[in-house]
Amino acid sequence: MKKRKIFIILIEIIIFIILYSFVNSTYINLIPQCWVYCQTGVLCPACGGTRCLIYLLKGNWIQAFCSHMVFFIGIIYLLIFNLVYIVNLNKEKKIGTWIYPKYWYVIIFAVVLIIYTIIRNLL
Repeated sequence: MKKRKIFIILIEIIIFIILYSFVNSTYINLIPQCWVYCQTGVLCPACGGTRCLIYLLKGNWIQAFCSHMVFFIGIIYLLIFNLVYIVNLNKEKKIGTWIYPKYWYVIIFAVVLIIYTIIRNLL
């Protein structure tokens, strides 16, 4: 079980390093534009999500938040959840278990994302 925990942490570190090196390379220009936006001129629910992640990896938190507020909050939630999970791997008494994902978190996220998309397209 201990090897599995170390393996999970190692995979996460490797993924972060790969993402960070991709963002700081010339390959960043290869990311395609949003197909929905290019064809219809309407912002899809994910428009701005890639920019949000890129700005977060570059450390520009304000630009990341402005690119896509819902994705920004979702990514921060996942980072905090991940840290709590890693801390709880080695503890007998678990802390912060209320932050673990529940099915209604997904429903709330989907509803907020839909409302955010509608408002963003109307403005």
